[in-house]
Amino acid sequence: MQRTIIVAQSTSEIILSLFPSFDRDNTSLRELAFRADRFTSADVLALRLDALVALFKYFRKPDRLIPEPLTSGPATARETLARYSDPELKRERVWISILESSSDVRDRYRAGVEAILKETDGISLFAQSGLPTDRGLFTEVSDRFFGHVLPAPREDHELAKLFLRLFPSEREVDRFFSLPSELLGRIAHLTSPPEDSDAWHPVVESMLGAFCLIGARVQGLGLSENLRVRSQAGPVQHLPFYRLPRVGDSLVLAIRTRDGVPEAVQLWHATLADCHKELRTIVAHLDSRGVNLDVVYALDVIHRSLIRMEAIAAVLTAPVGPQRDASGGSLLREVVHGRIADRSVRALANNSFRLLARKIVEWAGKTGEHYITTNRAEYFQMWRSALGGGLLTVGTAAIKLVVMSGHMPLFVEGFLVGANYAISFVLMQNYHLALATKQPSMTGAALARIIQNCRGAARNEELFTYVSRIFRSQLAAALGNIVAVCAGSLVLMLLWRHFIGHSFLTDETSWHAVESLNPLRTLTIFYAALTGVILWISSIAGGWIENWAVYHRLPEAIAEHRLGEKLEPETLARISNSFSRNIAGWGGSIVLGFMLGMTPVIGKFFGLPLDVRHVTLSTGMLALGAASLGAAVVGKGALIMGALGIAVTFVLNLTTSFYLALRLALRAQDVTRRDHLHLLRTLWSHFLHSPRDFFIPPPEDGTPSSPTNPEPAL
Repeated sequence: MQRTIIVAQSTSEIILSLFPSFDRDNTSLRELAFRADRFTSADVLALRLDALVALFKYFRKPDRLIPEPLTSGPATARETLARYSDPELKRERVWISILESSSDVRDRYRAGVEAILKETDGISLFAQSGLPTDRGLFTEVSDRFFGHVLPAPREDHELAKLFLRLFPSEREVDRFFSLPSELLGRIAHLTSPPEDSDAWHPVVESMLGAFCLIGARVQGLGLSENLRVRSQAGPVQHLPFYRLPRVGDSLVLAIRTRDGVPEAVQLWHATLADCHKELRTIVAHLDSRGVNLDVVYALDVIHRSLIRMEAIAAVLTAPVGPQRDASGGSLLREVVHGRIADRSVRALANNSFRLLARKIVEWAGKTGEHYITTNRAEYFQMWRSALGGGLLTVGTAAIKLVVMSGHMPLFVEGFLVGANYAISFVLMQNYHLALATKQPSMTGAALARIIQNCRGAARNEELFTYVSRIFRSQLAAALGNIVAVCAGSLVLMLLWRHFIGHSFLTDETSWHAVESLNPLRTLTIFYAALTGVILWISSIAGGWIENWAVYHRLPEAIAEHRLGEKLEPETLARISNSFSRNIAGWGGSIVLGFMLGMTPVIGKFFGLPLDVRHVTLSTGMLALGAASLGAAVVGKGALIMGALGIAVTFVLNLTTSFYLALRLALRAQDVTRRDHLHLLRTLWSHFLHSPRDFFIPPPEDGTPSSPTNPEPAL
C-alpha cells in the first residue's frame, strides 16, 4: 500500500502561482515573494521582526516594472485598487491584491502578526511614545542627542522599537498614513488579526497599563509645587489632578469586568474636562506669576498626556466596528508620529519653548503698546520724544568716537562703548524719549497680539487701524531721530569750534566715520541686518528679564525688604512700582547697549567680519564727521554714499527687527501661514485705498475697542 505524502507549498510558491507564467520571472515580484516567505516562515521573534522590517522597506520604493495587481479578488477590492494607479503605491497595491486573492497567504501573514503581538510588550509604545519624560528638558535633550550618536541595543520585545524600525523617519510615517483612507482600511482589514483573536489581549492590557501610568504621571506633575501655587485654591483632595487617577482606575476596572462602563466613562470625561480647565487657569496665572522652562515643560507633559489618555480611552470604550477602527487608527498614527518625535531634539525644543516664547512675547508686546500713537496729540508727542532721543544720541555718538579714537585694548573699548550706549538708552527710557530702532521689535510683538485678537473679516478694519498707527508712529520716531541728530551734530561742531578753536574730531576719525557707511565698499548692508537681529534679541531679553523678575517676585521682595525698617514703607513701595514698570525697558536697553558695543570686539577677537550699523547712531557719526570736515566733504561722493548707507541702514534695521519679532510672535500665537497671506492681502488693499493714514493721523482717530485677550491656551 503506497502512502501519499503531501508537501505544503511555501508562501513564495503560492504567491508566484497566482500570477500568469510570463510574470513569474519578474524580479520585483520574486523579491516580494521571497520577503513574504521569510516573514511567514520565521520561527523566532528576532527573525520575524527582521523579515517584517525588510518587507516594509520593500514597499517604500516606487516600482513601474512589477506586474499589475491581481484581478481575482472581490469586486469591491478590485474597484478600490483600480482607483489608485500612482506608481509610488504600486507595490502596496500588488501586495493587497495578493492578500485578497489567497486566503493561505493572508492567514500565514496574520499568524506572523499575531505572534509578534503575543511576544511583545506595548506599554512603552502607548505610555511614552510622543510624550516627554519627567526628567526635565535638559536631561531629555542630552539623551536624545546621544541617542543619535551612540548605537542602541536591540530590544525585540518592545513593540515601540519595532515601529521605530518600520517607520525610521517622519517622511516614512507621512507616506504611510497619507495613503488613501480606503487603501489604509483594506490594509488594516487584511493584515490585522480577527476581533476574537487572543493576540489582542496583550495589546489591550498594554493600553490599560499605559492609561494608568499616564494618569499617575499627570497627578505627580499637576500636584507639584510649581503648578499647585498657580492652580485654583482649595483642598488638594478636590483638585482634578488628584482625582484623575482614581476615576481612571474605576474606568479600567469597569472595562475589565464589563460592568458599569457608561457611568465610568461619563465620570472620567467630566474629570478630564476639569483637568483641562485647571490647565487654562494655570496658564492664565502665568501673567501674574511669570513662567520658566520647568513650568512650561510640566504643562506640555500634562497637556499631551491628557490627550493620549483620551485617545486610549476612546479605543477601549468604542463598540466593535467602524468607530473602534477609526479610534484605533487615530491612536496608532499618534504613537507612531510620537515615536519619531521622541528622537528629535528640534521637536522637543519647539514644543518646550512655544509657551515660553508666547509669554515673553506678551511681555514685550505690552511694552510695545506704549510706542503706538492713537491720535494727533500722541503723534506729535512722538515727534517731540524722537527729537529728544535724537539730541541725546548726538552725545552718545560723540562719546563713542572719542573712545574709538583712543585706541584702547579691545575689551576696554567694547565695554566703554557698550556702557555708553546702555546709559544713553536707559536715560531715554527714564525720560520717555524715543529711539526709533527699539520700537519695531516691541511693536511687532504688540501687532501679533492684535492679529490674534482681530481675526475674522468683521474685525479687518480694526486691524488696519492698528497697523496704520504702528507704521506712522515708527516713521515719526525715525524721522524725528534723524532730524535731531543731524541738527544737533552741526550745532555741536559749531559750538566746539567757536569755544575750543578746532574741530571736535581729527580728520582721520572724521573720514573714517563718513567712509565706513559706504554700502558698496563696506559690509554696511550685512552690518545693518545684523544690527536688526541684535535689536530683536534685545527686545526678547527685555521680555525675558521682566518675566524672570515676576517669576521670582522681585517687586514684592523689594517692597518687603528689611531696609523698610530704616525707610518709609511708601518709599519702598515707590521703588518697587518703578522697578516693576521699568525692568523690561532697563533690561532691554542694557542688553542692547552692550551687544552693540561688544559685537565688533567679538568679531575682531575671532577674526570675523562683525560690526554694527545703527541708523540713529550711524547718522550721528556721519553728521559729526561731515560737520568736522566742513567744506572738504560737501558734495563729495563719500558723503553721498554715506547718506545712502544711512538709508539702507534705516530700512534694514527696522524691517529685520520688525520681521523677526512679528514672525516669532505669530508662531507663539499659533497664527498659521495661511492667515499670514490673508492678512497681507487685506492690509495691502487697505493701503491702496487709504495711503494717507499710514503717514499722518486723521483729525478724528478714535480708539477702537481694545482687543480682548483670548482664552489662555496651551
